[in-house]
Amino acid sequence: MSATTVQVDDTRGATAWRFGLPGLATLAVCFGFARYGYGLFLPRFQAEFGGSAGALGAVTSAGYVLGLVALGGVAWSSGRLGARWPVAFGVACAAAGMLMIGLARGPVLLAAGVAVAGTAPCWVWAPYADVVQDEVRPAGRRHALAMISTGTTFGIAVAGSVAALVPGAGWRVVWLAAAAAALVVTGWNLRVLPARPRQATEGRAKLFARPGVGRLLVAATSFGLVGAACWSFAGVAVTAGDPRIGPLLWALTGLAGAAGLAAGLLVRTQGLRRVYVAAQVVIAAASVLFGLAACGWGFAVAAAVLYGAGFMTGGALLPLRSAALFADRPTRGFSLVIVFNTLGAAAGPAAFGFVVDHAGLTTAFVLTAALALASIAVLPGKER
Repeated sequence: MSATTVQVDDTRGATAWRFGLPGLATLAVCFGFARYGYGLFLPRFQAEFGGSAGALGAVTSAGYVLGLVALGGVAWSSGRLGARWPVAFGVACAAAGMLMIGLARGPVLLAAGVAVAGTAPCWVWAPYADVVQDEVRPAGRRHALAMISTGTTFGIAVAGSVAALVPGAGWRVVWLAAAAAALVVTGWNLRVLPARPRQATEGRAKLFARPGVGRLLVAATSFGLVGAACWSFAGVAVTAGDPRIGPLLWALTGLAGAAGLAAGLLVRTQGLRRVYVAAQVVIAAASVLFGLAACGWGFAVAAAVLYGAGFMTGGALLPLRSAALFADRPTRGFSLVIVFNTLGAAAGPAAFGFVVDHAGLTTAFVLTAALALASIAVLPGKER
């Protein structure tokens, strides 16, 4: 028996919960607050620091661009370092960026904080693919991946709830508290994640040459673009009708996103194709409703619920499909997926903000819905 085989056999006994819970907490901090929290507080930032929708969207896009640099570091470290160090570094970036946001007295430090915090998800998400592949027993891997991916929704729910309770200039306290929480999660990852490098076998086919990869990458790009646009400006859309309900609807979006926890079960029973189509249709419907949110709180509530469920379920499909295509190279394969997802996310806020400035929120959300529906043409997988 080879050394590699012994290593794999010795570490595949963990349940999904052992690494699913810290992974969930990690994405809750890095996605739910460090990346998407900016959209929740965008109306407050705009009131205090000024700036057009296009300019504020460009700030978000800058964070995604820097995230591509982080992905290069993750790809390089795959096979050289264990998951512990890139994940810990990523959560520390979230802490540093959120600290900068909380202390910002002008747009420059705010933009820098948003950019630094925005790199955090790119450091942490892909290494957890290795952890699940190596440390979790096969029967629990889909559940672990879905649990980790859905961490975003719980972070958003907490962010929205806290924002609703802390009015006005108290937003600084919220971001400083989030930075402190990120430090706690950093320590949790340092304690539970393995530090040893993964001894991965080389795949027979190069990453780009594998059947189905092209469709997955196109789907990831579209998902990143649509998601970043909605997360950046949904807060503006719902507060246009009633400024008081914005944070509460954000929390509702996060709670509805708990549906993503069932993504693994849905794929097993319904097949990835059906789940993917359903998620895109729900996201498109939510986008249209966000565009109508100023017409009444009922539109805003429906949009929040549908978007939370659709986005989180759709987001969980990316690591599930990636795990099937890149079982021999989980981190490098999923890093490739995240690169294309990040490219779409980098373009989303800036492009969406440009449309908002020139055609209005409703038109921008309708175009976003059309893109979500168009992505159905690139169904990323045929297997159940």
